[in-house]
Amino acid sequence: MSILTTCSPVSRPFPELPIEIVIQILEATAGASRSGARAISLLCTWARAIALPHLFATIVHRSQTSFSTTLSSGERTSEVQRHPSVPLRWGHFVRNLWTESSGVSGPSPTDNIFRVCPNVENLALMTWSIRSISQAVQACNANARRAGGQSSVIAEQAFLQRLTSITLITHTFRFDWHFLVGAQLQNGTQLCHNITHLHILDMRLSSFCPHNLLPNLTHLALPYLDLGNNFEQDTLRLPPGVLEHRALKMLVLTVEEEKWLTNPWYQIARYPGKDTTSPKGAFRTLVQWARERDDRVHVLLSPGRHVPSWQEWADTARGGNSLWQEAAEARARDSHSANLPDTYPKVRTR
Repeated sequence: MSILTTCSPVSRPFPELPIEIVIQILEATAGASRSGARAISLLCTWARAIALPHLFATIVHRSQTSFSTTLSSGERTSEVQRHPSVPLRWGHFVRNLWTESSGVSGPSPTDNIFRVCPNVENLALMTWSIRSISQAVQACNANARRAGGQSSVIAEQAFLQRLTSITLITHTFRFDWHFLVGAQLQNGTQLCHNITHLHILDMRLSSFCPHNLLPNLTHLALPYLDLGNNFEQDTLRLPPGVLEHRALKMLVLTVEEEKWLTNPWYQIARYPGKDTTSPKGAFRTLVQWARERDDRVHVLLSPGRHVPSWQEWADTARGGNSLWQEAAEARARDSHSANLPDTYPKVRTR
């Protein structure tokens, strides 16, 4: 019996094509967009199996709704919330996870999130959730030791071994990272040693950067404005030791487009004879000034105007260019300020 016959003959959406071609079509469609993956998941059982890895590859967890509901089949009630011992069904598909669960008081729901997403490669989290990662690693290591070589703990043996990229949604302090220092995974590697990409979104309250704890860090992104930089000065203000990091290949200083266009701090001409009276010209001056300090330093407008950080992150996770790719392309094409207007917009004042 053909696999196609498992779908209802009345609603069967495909002509009589070889199943191999149908599967390729579904794979391509599911991988192209979330809406495509969602539609395919509703066709029939075998088509759903094709769509699920694409549908749950990227998860943005921002609401107060329980995480189990987010990864469930869509039911309003959470089976896992009622019975915590029941594992979430689709967590192993997750490769990119943005979570704003804090767990500041009481048991952290973040512990459960990390435990059921062992294959995460790209993680965005609040700083205070770092401790939850450490606790999850310890718990999985303990379970693996108790279970020995049983196949039931294969997922836990691979727990977070794919994780190479971290985005910190909030500012961080040195003591936050104490929990991860020395955290060892089941394959013998240290979690901190596996991180190659780090993006800090907010440094307004703390300029600490854990680059010295990440020996294999090659790509780093920091918010330019939060560091208190002033390109009238001759030096570039960065967390101590960043440019001395031996593995670092690229440092991107991000500038929120909204702030660049509306913050008067940027709108002061600091270089006589140079075009700093327009956002386009001023940004090009900033890019050149930063590169003169170190060729690894890039400046990028990110996030874009009216684009929240989580949305930009999600777009990248779902196949868009990373900010490091955007920065490299902007330098190669000399297109850093291509989308900026020639004049500053009028800002309403009270």
